[in-house]
Amino acid sequence: MLHYIPFVNRIEELKVLEELSARGLTKPLYLYGPEGCGKTRLLKEFINSYNNVGIYIDALEGGDIESALQLSKVLNKAIPFIGELVESYSGSIGRILAERIHELLRRLIVKLSLRKSRLVVVVDDVVKAIGIDRIEWYIKWLYELIWKIREKYEVKSILIIVTTSEGLSLDIVSRHTHSHIRMLWNLDKKAFLELASKLNPPDTATTEEVWRVTGGNPRAVIEIAIDYNWDVSKWLVDLKYRLLRVVERVKHRQLAKHLRTVIEDVDVIHSEFSEEMYNLYKVLVEENLIIYKYMNMLVGRELVENQELGIGKYYAWQIPAYRKVLSQLL
Repeated sequence: MLHYIPFVNRIEELKVLEELSARGLTKPLYLYGPEGCGKTRLLKEFINSYNNVGIYIDALEGGDIESALQLSKVLNKAIPFIGELVESYSGSIGRILAERIHELLRRLIVKLSLRKSRLVVVVDDVVKAIGIDRIEWYIKWLYELIWKIREKYEVKSILIIVTTSEGLSLDIVSRHTHSHIRMLWNLDKKAFLELASKLNPPDTATTEEVWRVTGGNPRAVIEIAIDYNWDVSKWLVDLKYRLLRVVERVKHRQLAKHLRTVIEDVDVIHSEFSEEMYNLYKVLVEENLIIYKYMNMLVGRELVENQELGIGKYYAWQIPAYRKVLSQLL
């Protein structure tokens, strides 16, 4: 049995994060992407290897401070100071830390003499933690916080990264210029094959089938390999059970015809301007099935279109299997 899930590739992304941490940004970096594409693992790996002040906050963690936090090596002695901060408030530990970054940094900088340091703060899954109705305020608050930290503590650089896996907040955040918005996508074919090879696939035919249905989504690949013992058909059956509710929701709104056109070409959402298409778009985004992709990725380029994987110019299916299963259910 495989006890450790390998971290593969992401060399370009780690290089970009290192460059950004060296110079800092004047705005928070809003990083979004498909569920399971590897945002959390990438950022944890980066913080773990970061040689300056790095803080990772799991905003969804409820009660365990060691699960809610991951610190870079220079902060090994910081847990007691952070524990004092958490104890003075009631509620979810992850959310407390996410909403009190200023106090957290103040304690660390003062007590550990970290002025002139380079700071990286990651707040993971923040929208689910604080609510979509507060994300507009939160991003602006982080933007102002960056300038306060720069001025008050004379740090060399500060980089704040906020992540989300849902797409509704993107419309809200992109209304303003308080953040840099970037996308992280699933693994490319080469990285996918590297990951799959470490999970002991039965044969190359199975590996290729997993690529076609997951599009390189690490969580989906690992799930098929470990939970389903590489049985793609069983995984697809369970996916049908989950997506049947979505199809019922679509049919109740009399949007089945529109869904069929989106299955054929996801960019129809961009080209067809109708109330029905907009309503379908909201359903598919709320259910985390499609995502807006007309943005630069973290590595500084656009995601290339790929009709086989359901990736258009403006929109994309988070994984190809969603399109396949929805088509069967319709």
